[in-house]
Parts: sequence; structure tokens; C-alpha cells
Amino acid sequence: MNIIIIGAGAIGTYLSAAISREYNVTLVGKKEHGLKEHFKVIQKNGILLSGFQTLMSKVLTTRELKEIPENSLIIVATKAYDVRTVFEQIKGIEKKDTIFLLIQNGIGVKEEVKDILPNEIIRAVTGIGAEIVRPGEVRTSRGKVVLENTPSAQRVGKIFETVEFDTHISNNIKMEEWLKLSINAFVNPLTTLLRVRSHMLSKPELRDLIEKLIDEVLTVAKKEGFAVPREKVLKTISRLDQYHNYSSMYQDIKKGKKTELDYITGAIIQLAKKHSVPVPYNEFLYASIKYLEKYGY
Repeated sequence: MNIIIIGAGAIGTYLSAAISREYNVTLVGKKEHGLKEHFKVIQKNGILLSGFQTLMSKVLTTRELKEIPENSLIIVATKAYDVRTVFEQIKGIEKKDTIFLLIQNGIGVKEEVKDILPNEIIRAVTGIGAEIVRPGEVRTSRGKVVLENTPSAQRVGKIFETVEFDTHISNNIKMEEWLKLSINAFVNPLTTLLRVRSHMLSKPELRDLIEKLIDEVLTVAKKEGFAVPREKVLKTISRLDQYHNYSSMYQDIKKGKKTELDYITGAIIQLAKKHSVPVPYNEFLYASIKYLEKYGY
């Protein structure tokens, strides 16, 4: 199977290097992503992974996807707000057997694009920590990949298993999305406001605030029909000390880029309004990050 990864950010770069150990991978990097130097180093020297995995990997790279071979898996690793543009640009060059894998944060991503192309789309939820520490190098932490159970999920899952990802297939990917959303809703905004790495959120001084944020999200999730186990979410707090990366949202704000806030906290607030559920803590974080998006630190 041909593997095409669109998006040369931290996650896209990490997946490219890891999967290229066993498969032919093409990494597509868009100029507008603000990663010009990072992509130039990859083109010249390859990708260096550090942290959980340490390896040097050479991958094929391109700035523009002009054709798609038959029997291809396209992993869309862009930000959530770019996925629709990716699908619109691909329309017309996809093959009937092209499979798409969406690996973004937040909710509502697949719903935005499922009517653009008739191809199979697999939603994936990940718990991977990755950070570009310098052009061409990504620091990673151990995580897992949960794939939506679709006709090709088993075949795609074997790709991730072959390169030693902790891989699962779910019959309820929406529940997995809400589970991750309940974690992203405090990790991303709080690390951004406090300017700290993810593991610092495990400190006891933040426990009460984090639980209030989680409870707001779980109340909204329940109104939407998803009873996310509270204890399962709380367990992630103690495991945060394994994650020494800066969150993607913090990295975006530092670089002056748009964040995925509208697909995380923004989505929670919109659904809370739909169900008349008060979410003041999430509203505070939303307003704060929107301020930073506009004015910076």
C-alpha cells in the first residue's frame, strides 16, 4: 500500500518517519503551514525522531500532490480547519480505492468533509505527544491510535501495528472522540495559558480547576448521548507526567498561528448552548485563547 501523509507538522512528520521504516511514504508539506525551514531540512537530511523513539529516516517529499497511485492510504495530518481544503484540492485525482485517514483533534472534522468525496474515510483518535524541537527533528512520547471500525480498518491498523504503535479499532469512535475531547479541553488551553509542558498539569494546585473543566465537558457529552466515564478521564491526569511535550495549541500560539480551539473548546460551548448547559470555565479558556490568537503573548 502507498502511504501519503499530508501535513508536515509534528504529528505528520512523526508518522512519516515511523511508518517509512516498513512502507513507502510520501510527505506532503504545504507552504502556508509556516514550516518552510523544517521541510527544507527534511528534504535534505531526512527526519530525526527523538524521545520515545530514536531514529533517522529519509522520506519522499513534495509541496504539491499532483497524482494519487492506486492502492493508496492518505493520512490527513493537517490542522482540523484545513481538512476541507485538502479534500477539495484532492477531488478529481483520487482513485476509487483511495482510503482517507483523519487524525485531527476535536470533533466534527469528518462530518465537514464526508460529502466531498465518495471514498472510505476512517476517523482516528490519537494520544500521541509530538513536538518539533528544531527543523527536521521531532520529539515524541508513547501513545496509542484508535481507528474507527470501517471496511479497511483492519488493514490500516496492521500498518500502525507493524511500526509498533499501540493500535485499537473501535465500534464507537464518537465515544473515543469525546474521551479525547474531555482531555484536550483542559490540556491544550491550560498549557497555552500557563506556557508549560503537558506534564506540569499533573501538579496538585491545578486539580480542582481541571476537574471543573472535565465535568463541564462530560455534562455536555451526556446531553449528546455519550456517557464518558469520569474516572477514565481523571486517570489521564496522573499519566500526564509521561508527556514532556508542549501542546500543539501552545506551539501554534508561539508561532503566531491559528489554533484548533473552535474544534475543541468552541465545539463544547456551541453544544452547551444547544442544551442550555452552563460551561463558564470552558468559556473563560475560550476567550483567553482567542485573545492570544489575535494579540499573542
